[in-house]
Amino acid sequence: MGDFNIRPIRDTIDRKQMYAFAINDIKAFELMLERKQFNQGPPMIGAEQELCIVDRQLEPATSALKILDKINSPNYTNELALFNLEINLDPLPLTGNCFSKMEANLLALLQKGQIAAESLTHQLLLCGVLPTLQYRHLQFEYMTPIQRYQVLSKVLANIRGDHFEVYLQGVDELNMSLESVLFEACNTSFQMHLQIHPDEFINKYNWAQLIAGPVLATATNSPLLFGRELWAETRIALFKQSLDTRSAKNHMRKKLPRVYFGHDWLRESAAELWKNELMRFPLLLTSDNFTDSMRSVEREEVPDLRAIRLHNGTTYTWNRLCYGPSSPQPHLRIECRYLPAGPTPVDEIANLAFWTGLMEGQPADWKNFWHKIDFRIAKDNFIRAARTGLHTIVNWMGTPVAVKELVLGTLLPLAGTGLLKLKVDSADIDKYLSILANRIEKGQTGTDWQIQHFRNHNQFQSKSLSLKALTQRMIDYQKANLPVAEWEILAEGKQQKQAFLLPDQSVLVEDLMSTDIFSLHEEDSIELARQMMTWKNIHHLPVENFKGELVGILTDGLLSRLVPSIDEALPLVGDIMIREVITADAKDDLTQAKAVMEAHQLSCLPITYQYKLVGILTQNDLEQFYASQINPKVLATNTD
Repeated sequence: MGDFNIRPIRDTIDRKQMYAFAINDIKAFELMLERKQFNQGPPMIGAEQELCIVDRQLEPATSALKILDKINSPNYTNELALFNLEINLDPLPLTGNCFSKMEANLLALLQKGQIAAESLTHQLLLCGVLPTLQYRHLQFEYMTPIQRYQVLSKVLANIRGDHFEVYLQGVDELNMSLESVLFEACNTSFQMHLQIHPDEFINKYNWAQLIAGPVLATATNSPLLFGRELWAETRIALFKQSLDTRSAKNHMRKKLPRVYFGHDWLRESAAELWKNELMRFPLLLTSDNFTDSMRSVEREEVPDLRAIRLHNGTTYTWNRLCYGPSSPQPHLRIECRYLPAGPTPVDEIANLAFWTGLMEGQPADWKNFWHKIDFRIAKDNFIRAARTGLHTIVNWMGTPVAVKELVLGTLLPLAGTGLLKLKVDSADIDKYLSILANRIEKGQTGTDWQIQHFRNHNQFQSKSLSLKALTQRMIDYQKANLPVAEWEILAEGKQQKQAFLLPDQSVLVEDLMSTDIFSLHEEDSIELARQMMTWKNIHHLPVENFKGELVGILTDGLLSRLVPSIDEALPLVGDIMIREVITADAKDDLTQAKAVMEAHQLSCLPITYQYKLVGILTQNDLEQFYASQINPKVLATNTD
């Protein structure tokens, strides 16, 4: 989707022309493969770094375009959401000290971005999913105001015919809907590129598919979404659902989602990938001024293959064919798109070294393996890895094996052999593969660290403050570029001794409110309300309708005053509840909410978003917070 000059398909003439150009591109591509017109020189590597921007509250900051203006670098570009950016790293020959060079390049570019962000009192973060992201951050005002994003979102929504829905189940559950594709903006990745010799593409692509599960398991970094603990790499399921145009209302036969692992092994040529996408997925977009690719090939010019690449940009395979129309010889690449951003730059480069070494280290007797291994085994390994990370058991060459054992005993040595074959410096090999080995031996990926740190912190802090403390700690470790295996985890049960101060930081309502709420419906009985208050020792119960909208509140004081005098034939909550309810927003300042409660003599304050109940703030929450002797202008966290 790097093509900015796009528009929706208007009519059947538009659609017919787009199909004609896309088919022409595939024919030209096949002819180029047949004539061996692709670069067959030593391989190059490259990478794309996606990242998040957070404000002083450690929540998504909509400053991407301002930061881009300040950086003024061709290596930086925008993303779907205003709280994301992307860095395109300079490609390098895969030899010598290429990984050290790429790490230095990444650190230098990140430093430029950090300086620009800090001038706005914001910070940058590398993470698969931003821990402090909330549902309210996925509204249209957070979408980058560029036509291609708006067009794509509208076209996909029209095809789906309904809101995009996300349902994920891990330790917690998540079930949400959204009218745009902004669920996609929750995901940030570190995308790795490897140039492939055309004659080896089928074998290399299939090998990339086979190793995807084990490689992903070693690098997961996205366990939390909207405060829920879900998959080890939640991005895999989330991204699939965020662009899924299928609807249970419209389709009863098997259809692939636009984000998918694959359908089968590649068997004929690289062109097979584009053919499958053109056959399986409806055209969404078109453009003007396409060129005749076949004519370009006949003139011995390098065609841009723009039409098929545009269509390819509206689908998402985790291992993707990339065509580089460089002159005088174009090249082919495999883009590995399933690894998350972070935890640190050095971790990401270690992942890159492991993957590229493994791609080159494939044993000769393992080539053509796809003739005897079911493709569904590779896909199953990938999904298992996304769910359970380093704790995964995979099927490797017909045998169940723990990922840790497989990587340490088999895959890491293969990666080392592959890098030596490519004449990568031994210092680079030792540095980056030892980082990966240490991560596996200690059993601490970004996912493992986040989950344990969050659980331990949440024992004595609210979920919101725990997520903010977690986010700031991640930023601090990233700035130090310390491998995640060396990150310290907050000791279980350890109480905070000091406070972590951010300039002009104020505590928000969401930092203290309770989200595990017992509520009633208007049709519920008064006796049920009374028993719920007794059983849970609570003094107020919000009342919702069946749309989840707040319609009233019931207090124990109201019950004690009115229940003895009302007709027992009408013992329903809706008969006596308070209908005029004063509410607050989750992002309101805590001192503001406190003032509202004092002014109206409230013992609780329901917190709503778009009329729906999202939390409740009580007088007891306020008393406990101020009794802790933490300045309300301070964000509490642990300090070692």
